[in-house]
Amino acid sequence: MTGVSYLSEVRKTAMEIKIIALGTDDRPLDAYGEGGKSFAETYGPVVDLLLRESRLHAVVHTVPGGPEMAEAVRRLIDDRRQEEGIDKEELPFDLMPLTEVTARLRREDGCPWDRAQTHRTLRRYLIEEVYEMLDAIDSHDTDGIREELGDILYQVAIHARIAEEKGLFSAQDVVKDITNKMIRRHPYVFSQKSLENIGTSMLNWDRLKQGEQRQQHAHLLDGVVPGLPSLLAADKLQEKAAKVGFDWPDIEGVWEKFQEEWNEFRQALDEGDPVHAEEEAGDVLFVFADLCRRYHIEPECALHRANSKFRSRFAHVEDRVRQSGRPWDAFSLDELDSFWQEAKRIERQEKL
Repeated sequence: MTGVSYLSEVRKTAMEIKIIALGTDDRPLDAYGEGGKSFAETYGPVVDLLLRESRLHAVVHTVPGGPEMAEAVRRLIDDRRQEEGIDKEELPFDLMPLTEVTARLRREDGCPWDRAQTHRTLRRYLIEEVYEMLDAIDSHDTDGIREELGDILYQVAIHARIAEEKGLFSAQDVVKDITNKMIRRHPYVFSQKSLENIGTSMLNWDRLKQGEQRQQHAHLLDGVVPGLPSLLAADKLQEKAAKVGFDWPDIEGVWEKFQEEWNEFRQALDEGDPVHAEEEAGDVLFVFADLCRRYHIEPECALHRANSKFRSRFAHVEDRVRQSGRPWDAFSLDELDSFWQEAKRIERQEKL
């Protein structure tokens, strides 16, 4: 009994098979044939094996050629599935294809860049991917969100692979731990315990976090990671302090404090002391972050949106200057501002 007939008798469904091209070889496909056989004939046993394995799990298969070869193998698989009446059954979510690709890249004969990475060297890339994700969200770019989520997921996969190579933990351990954590932190969802409102829910969340070993700190604010972007850290520091009552009783108190810090900043500027002015500028930003928190605005995200908006509008101004063929210094500020206002009108029209 052949592998294909066995497969068709036992089960008519199969998981996803992902084909990845490792090279850019553009030789004719039949050049890969063996013993005078065509490419399709030579690759037949491989297709049988892939279909047999896909009965149990999603499969990643790499081919030595380029995209044309990868597409040819996909067609062979699809044709065989159609012949045998096999329906592809994709898992809701399967990390295995990504973890296998990551392991392949980290092998001795893999990618030099991926092999050279450590937890420390990857820090900047993780931050960059998260901010690119924020940009895609702010731009309402669905395809971009999907792509950036994949890039972030690769960061998870390669960090997990580095740890697995050291015998510390695996990607499966990461999935298991976060699953257990979410269940543990939501007893009102996964057990009979109920909570009356979201405020109580958040308080209970913090209590549950404090029960976890890594969340036990000598001081309340130790739980705010020092490496966070400063505006985000200011938001979280004041949020945590407010939960134990260290906060103004009403929003007017925050506005008064903001005005006080603004006046002190202006005074520091008048004094001509740059060190003092920087300190007071920090106080202004810190209180402003608290104002944002009171109005349910995330200051870090708000500033990110403002940066993106400025970047886009300035690019329009730059394009208009370039199209004119005139140098920047040939334009008055009013003329440049008219280009800026034009960019704003275009933005509004695109939102309609």
